[in-house]
Amino acid sequence: MNWEAIGAIGEILGALVVVFTIGYLAVQVRHAKASMADQNRLERSRAVREMVLSLMDNPQLAKEQMKNWGLEDHYTALGEELGLSAERAVVLDMTNGYYFWMYWGQYTSTTSSEDLKELEHVLSALRGVPGMKKTWEESPLVRPLLEPRFVEFVDRIMSSSS
Repeated sequence: MNWEAIGAIGEILGALVVVFTIGYLAVQVRHAKASMADQNRLERSRAVREMVLSLMDNPQLAKEQMKNWGLEDHYTALGEELGLSAERAVVLDMTNGYYFWMYWGQYTSTTSSEDLKELEHVLSALRGVPGMKKTWEESPLVRPLLEPRFVEFVDRIMSSSS
């Protein structure tokens, strides 16, 4: 074998190594982006939780938020229906809504059919809790703030009779 043939083989092997390296880097970038998106969802979920906790500790803030959102009539009616003050109705609705935010994060990060089955199981159990079902169906803040694909997923589960 001559040196030119050996050189050509070396160039081909070098090119293959470059192609594999670029492929590996592309996969790593994709995983990093997915990880960053998961972290972003986690941070948003934490922010919603902090807001709910703030509303729980501060009825005046709940009252101001109702006014800010233009939802005084909605939460007054919900409070009357549930035997609560309007401020407590906001807290209840947001607390229930937080579960859906949390499960939205899981839904968008799901990687396997087992994950989806587990999420469907949890949401099926929530379907049997009257307050959760009411929040899902009537809250002016929960469904509009969630991704349409997730809303369709939950709708299918919450409306199921089984």
